[in-house]
Amino acid sequence: MGKDTPFDRARDFVEEKIDQTKDALGEGYARARDQFDDVGEEARKNFKKTARRLQKDYGPLWDDVRGYVRENPGASLGIAIGAGFLLGFILRGGDD
Repeated sequence: MGKDTPFDRARDFVEEKIDQTKDALGEGYARARDQFDDVGEEARKNFKKTARRLQKDYGPLWDDVRGYVRENPGASLGIAIGAGFLLGFILRGGDD
């Protein structure tokens, strides 16, 4: 069994290339994951910062809106439907 056939050499070559590909993909995946984690963390920070600013600036207004919706659900639904149709008409534009 000491013979090294062309098939054995081809198999060894393919196995070596597979191992190299696994290593390269693993390193690429690790780098991409690290970059994604950094971007995700930055996005979370920005989202939290924006949410705090909106809560500070518009918190009382939001509380008033929630109170109105609880007291007048029918009128609130009508306003929401009307606003939706108006926004859809504006965004859709004309039928050219």
